[in-house]
Amino acid sequence: MTSGLSLPFADDRILLNLAAYWSAKRGSAMLPPRRSIDPLDMPRRLLPYLSLAEPTGQGAVVRFRLLGTELVQRAGRDDTGKTSAEIMHGPYRDYIEQLYATVIADAQPLYAETSRTWPEEGMSRVRRLLLPVTGDDETGRVAFVLGAQSWSPATETAGKQPPRPRQKPIAVESLEKGVLQATFRGLLDAI
Repeated sequence: MTSGLSLPFADDRILLNLAAYWSAKRGSAMLPPRRSIDPLDMPRRLLPYLSLAEPTGQGAVVRFRLLGTELVQRAGRDDTGKTSAEIMHGPYRDYIEQLYATVIADAQPLYAETSRTWPEEGMSRVRRLLLPVTGDDETGRVAFVLGAQSWSPATETAGKQPPRPRQKPIAVESLEKGVLQATFRGLLDAI
């Protein structure tokens, strides 16, 4: 089912609400500053799915400053304060670090989708929205990446290969248009 919105995550209320929050906090600036991001100001439904990461200056390695309770539960441990190098390995680490490196380098929102098999649930679709946030200085450089991750049952049937991961950079203007459409359709939670 599609909602007719221009965003690839238009049917995902978690990601839509994060996009709306980020958009509201950026105001007239290209990107919101870190000081404007406060999880206590966000719709409560977002908190379990949130992450806040920062570059470490060690290549594409990021440090996770905040991980929501659903992310902690899915991982089976709390990796808050740890780096991607400490908690991830192999191709998965490369994939995740590449997503964050893209957002940091391009200073542009990024949507990513892949499949993952969970011991309790089997295959599910994993969707991420990663949003750049500047530091509180005047450089305008990306200092943090605000993200949310959601899961839904995969539509693949047994024996089929899961779809390849995909990612889509999203222009700020397109994000704004999608948020405005979602607002008019009553798809957002109160902030």
